Amino acid sequence: MYLTNNIAHTQMLGGLCQSLLVKYGMSEAGTLGSAFHGFLTTASACLLTTALLIACYECLFNAVACFLYLSASSYMGVAVNLYLYPQYAVISMYSAYPAMTAVYYIGVVLGVLHGVDAYIAYKHLKGYR
Repeated sequence: MYLTNNIAHTQMLGGLCQSLLVKYGMSEAGTLGSAFHGFLTTASACLLTTALLIACYECLFNAVACFLYLSASSYMGVAVNLYLYPQYAVISMYSAYPAMTAVYYIGVVLGVLHGVDAYIAYKHLKGYR
């Protein structure tokens, strides 16, 4: 069927992002500002929606999830490099920067996976094999 029909992969990556955000990012939420909250909202919304759509995985959801993850990852990447990297360069054992960097990298992977799945779902919907 679809490339990411094994929803467990997107659920695991989304859950990993959310866990990293909550464990390492909450203390830096004020520093990262709306980039942090936007990514956390995206991860939460996509996890919930994916759980609800397990039986009926649709093209529109994947397209929206693709857009949300790619835009949230772009915003988070800029905020992390602007606000957390200077602290990481100065403070020894500063774990928020690597964790938040992993979050926006994983977000890009999730965005691409959802985008490819949206394309394949669209082709399937139109009757192409």
